[in-house]
Amino acid sequence: MAMNPTTFTLGMRTVSAVLPYGKKLLDDEIKFIWLMLPEGVKDLVTDQMWGYACSQRLMDPNPDKELALHIQLLRYVYRIRDGQPAFDWGLKADLPQRMAMGGQFHPPVLPAGDPTPPPPQLPGSNPALEGLL
Repeated sequence: MAMNPTTFTLGMRTVSAVLPYGKKLLDDEIKFIWLMLPEGVKDLVTDQMWGYACSQRLMDPNPDKELALHIQLLRYVYRIRDGQPAFDWGLKADLPQRMAMGGQFHPPVLPAGDPTPPPPQLPGSNPALEGLL
């Protein structure tokens, strides 16, 4: 079940209002962020997942404040590549377990145990030569 734009807006508005040093987002800004989201994200992320992401952000003792708020939130549900949600890698493999225990904080990136797949190899690339140039 796809995420509802009203739920997206409410989550963005609430989180931005509650964060002590966060910028309060205007409705027009939130609507434009919704338009910029990839359609696959809108189709895959449910209202419940968005609510989970919002609650995780509010519990996070060390969030990445350099990222835009919607990207910060999506890091709690998507696999991570280079600090960003990797939409092409899909949702976190353990997301259902994380959501089942939503009342406690789960870091977006697990130390040494993140179930993130390795980046795809380019055709003709040689992993043994990586980092030599």
